[in-house]
Amino acid sequence: MPKNFLLNRLEYYPFRVLVALLRLLPYRCSKAIVVWLFSSVGYGIGIRREVAEKQLRAVYPQWDEPEIKSVLKNVYRQMALNIIDEYLVSDDDLLKKSEIKGKEHLDNALKEGRGVILATAHFGNWEAARVLPMVGVPLSVIVKRQRNRLFDDYTNRIRTRSGLRIIDMKRGLKGMMGDLKENRVVAILADQNAGKSGLIMDFLGFPASHWKGVAKISLRYQIPIVPGFVVRNADDSITFEFHEPIIERELSDEEENYVLVLKKVNQHIESYIHEYPSQWFWVHKRWKHAHDFFER
Repeated sequence: MPKNFLLNRLEYYPFRVLVALLRLLPYRCSKAIVVWLFSSVGYGIGIRREVAEKQLRAVYPQWDEPEIKSVLKNVYRQMALNIIDEYLVSDDDLLKKSEIKGKEHLDNALKEGRGVILATAHFGNWEAARVLPMVGVPLSVIVKRQRNRLFDDYTNRIRTRSGLRIIDMKRGLKGMMGDLKENRVVAILADQNAGKSGLIMDFLGFPASHWKGVAKISLRYQIPIVPGFVVRNADDSITFEFHEPIIERELSDEEENYVLVLKKVNQHIESYIHEYPSQWFWVHKRWKHAHDFFER
């Protein structure tokens, strides 16, 4: 029997039953239930709340207690809304409540024929990018396989049903380059902790490990980087926002220049976090391996 065979099923099948039951209810009811679960159970019991709170307090030491709590509660609400969009909302309905700004930046970058790196983050409803192929964006996404393969396969079926392509993180640069050669848009979560082998540089005021691949591939092969983010609006609609490409044609493929490129990417990410702090995924340990708030 494979490792975690029973545990995976004990986690997965109750989840599928819950999703099926929620789909039988009116949308407003299922939405209220999921938001309540995340707000009352996730925030109330404190699932990873300590992680989010400690990091939030470090980045915004000037905030008072009510402001910290308000943002923390909204972080869990945002996670609930993302889960709803991912598992309960059809691709057609998700696209209907979406607005796309700056798509011309992607289109113009693709005209160069080298592919495009879409630099994004654990921000807003990033999983909503699954609908972009429906508007002509040949999108591929680098993802890490989850421990529970049943969840992983189910989620990937949702991600790919409208044309999005999955690149297993284990394939790394090789997988990424294959899709870029097909002139596809490859999305990378540029705020992902890169571990001990990453490039250590500032992120939101503290040293963090950055994956070099975004800058390395861009400089080596002259591939444009388009920063893009998915903002959730107050009325629960979402807005895709793409920015002018980052392309440094004069810089050589050297580590000191990776820093220059990644700083430009970080400027976009940090700007969105400061403008919409509750929409960033504060529950993940972004600074682990470089400045671990939890070993001090």
